[in-house]
Amino acid sequence: MLEWKILAAAFSALLVISILLVGNTGVKDLFGGIIGKITDWMGGSPVDFPSISGGKSGANSIYLEIYPASFTLKPESNLNLTLGDSYFENFNGEVSFDFSSGKISLREKGSQLSISSPIQPFSVQLKLSRLQLKDTKFVLKSVQSNIANDNGTLDIQGFAGIFSLGNSSIILEGNVTKITGDGWAVG
Repeated sequence: MLEWKILAAAFSALLVISILLVGNTGVKDLFGGIIGKITDWMGGSPVDFPSISGGKSGANSIYLEIYPASFTLKPESNLNLTLGDSYFENFNGEVSFDFSSGKISLREKGSQLSISSPIQPFSVQLKLSRLQLKDTKFVLKSVQSNIANDNGTLDIQGFAGIFSLGNSSIILEGNVTKITGDGWAVG
């Protein structure tokens, strides 16, 4: 009986150390199935790992909402994006959001193709090496801090995650290498 308790304590310690060193996502992938089987066998409820707003987790995990009047996304590579019920694969161009007129525009690079639509659900998985914004209203949530500003500066470096639309806002949810503002930094 004592050996079982020692084994359980060692496993628990390994799990806690792994969460601290590897991060939430890696531990969930590594131990998720094992923990699920153990809790099923013992008749308990599943273990839930915390995350920020249901997004990716880790030390530099962020949930950022920005409120620009207009914004143009010029991605570094081709995108697979969803606009309402439509899916665009390998889109190579820019996407513009004009919240004051309520329009989204897609313009294919090197082509005459241009699509304009009323603002509707939009999401894309992407990576940005750098995004700089000035005089922008934003709300930032991270493991390290919660910051809101009505007219601030943001310098986002190494973002990887989901870019989507909220109600009159753009949402970035994922991980960053570093994000800085007026007198603060994450990462």
